[in-house]
Amino acid sequence: MDGIFSILASPLPFILLISIVITVHELGHYWMGRVFGAAVESFSIGFGRPIVEVTDKRGTRWRLNWLPLGGFVKFVGELQAPTDTRERVEGAPGKDDVKRVQLVGKPYTALGPFKRLAVSLGGPLSNFVFAILAFAFLGSVFGVAQSKETIVGGVVANSAAEAAGFKPGDIVIEAGGRPVTIASDVNRVTELSSGETVTYRVLRDGAPVDLVATPVETEEMNPVFQIKQKVGRIGLQLSQRDTEVRKLNPIEAVGYGVASTSDALATTLNVLRRLVTGKEGLDKLSGPVGIFTLADKVTDVHMQQKNIDYWEKLRQLSYSLLQLAALLSIGVGFFNLLPIPVLDGGAAVMCLAEAAMGKQIPEKVQRIGLTIGLACLVSFALLITWQDIARLWPGGS
Repeated sequence: MDGIFSILASPLPFILLISIVITVHELGHYWMGRVFGAAVESFSIGFGRPIVEVTDKRGTRWRLNWLPLGGFVKFVGELQAPTDTRERVEGAPGKDDVKRVQLVGKPYTALGPFKRLAVSLGGPLSNFVFAILAFAFLGSVFGVAQSKETIVGGVVANSAAEAAGFKPGDIVIEAGGRPVTIASDVNRVTELSSGETVTYRVLRDGAPVDLVATPVETEEMNPVFQIKQKVGRIGLQLSQRDTEVRKLNPIEAVGYGVASTSDALATTLNVLRRLVTGKEGLDKLSGPVGIFTLADKVTDVHMQQKNIDYWEKLRQLSYSLLQLAALLSIGVGFFNLLPIPVLDGGAAVMCLAEAAMGKQIPEKVQRIGLTIGLACLVSFALLITWQDIARLWPGGS
């Protein structure tokens, strides 16, 4: 039964993740536009021809399209790509007396630059809020793993950890300036810092000691997903004492959500910095194919477990997929803030430029910017997609 489920349902986790994250993002734009009275032509999830389409009393078309790889909100008078072509004329075929749908609100261009700036930032903001709420839900319903101590059980000979002065029995309390509650906190900082010094604070005989080590880039096979990955290692063998999973109260859960989202954003900024400086390769990035593969493998890992009740498998899978949705939401929100035309960050730059100059940016300039930005995004998407496909071949990293 599990095998049949895996085959039939393999696209479903990917579609679910993408649909949730994109819907959250576009709803942020939509509601911010509604706050300022903008008329909305359409709210679309996916691209291409609609599978389902309804029109509300404000004249907005709500569409679920057949290609679930994105979505967009189209405000009246907004210049964007992709353009949303629509037939605004409704009537019986063959009749001359047709009726035009009246949209409620004012054109997007009638909004001031700062209002349009708020609309542009509404999408990424909603992604971050969703991530906070998702992590808070996970912390309160499923709980958070915590241990009293993360202990150095062993130090690999001739490793960066040995050179830094780590000793068995050291208790790691900070890694890269972040508090350590479980061993994965240490690993997370180390894996994304190859070639750069990291300060680890340990307790040795009850006294704090700062140790500086430089993680070495190592290519290894991920035992769960069976793909090669490049990560930083220093040669530490860690263990945990008195580990427990504790469910958080509402206040703790919100704090956990904020902290988890902040940590994910900091990690994303760090990866971007390392990409720009050449310390990291594009293998740290994934596109739709990579996300599909990850979602599929996560589903298989949970559903193919032995000696576990079917509903327990679904419970664990729900946890993992919601966690992935939160992380993907953060990634989408951050990516859209980049100052590239077509993205929200590019629109925000245009709004700020208009406010500084006191006049609207010429439409010709906007179109040129959108064309260049779209060309860059398509080229980047093709590169990342090729890389994702290469990972699927034997020996691919």
